Amino acid sequence: MTDREVYEQLRGPLMRFASSLVGPNEAADLVSEVMVATLHRRSLASLENPGAYLMKAVLNRSRSRIRRMMKEQAVAGAQVVDEESPGPESIVPDVAATVAKLPVQQRAAIYLVYWEGLEPSEAAAVIGVQPGTIRRYLHLARSQLRRHLDG
Repeated sequence: MTDREVYEQLRGPLMRFASSLVGPNEAADLVSEVMVATLHRRSLASLENPGAYLMKAVLNRSRSRIRRMMKEQAVAGAQVVDEESPGPESIVPDVAATVAKLPVQQRAAIYLVYWEGLEPSEAAAVIGVQPGTIRRYLHLARSQLRRHLDG
């Protein structure tokens, strides 16, 4: 497979994953940054598991992006407000807004397990953590959602 074919195959899942992490307005830029950085270092076709590698790269780049945005907003004296609701439009707005406020690791776990249908062990391999960590992220996220929706 060529780099182009690998990219075309993974573009959709990467965009959906990035949207769930940083919102739909930032997803394309995030995926582009990851692709440029990866292709600068190596060929996509040479990777053993390009999907897992690129998902992890998107997650890591989103963490950096979120940290940078928080620092910029703190310097500007602005309060962090994320009005975007990542994910499918059919999600109840309150749930989407609450999910958008979760830490990026919890959003990644939710996306991979519930939206992509991966087992916790598969999601753990993508993110690079233990399966128990994914289960913990899911537990924390469900608890937060329950508190928000019940309260």
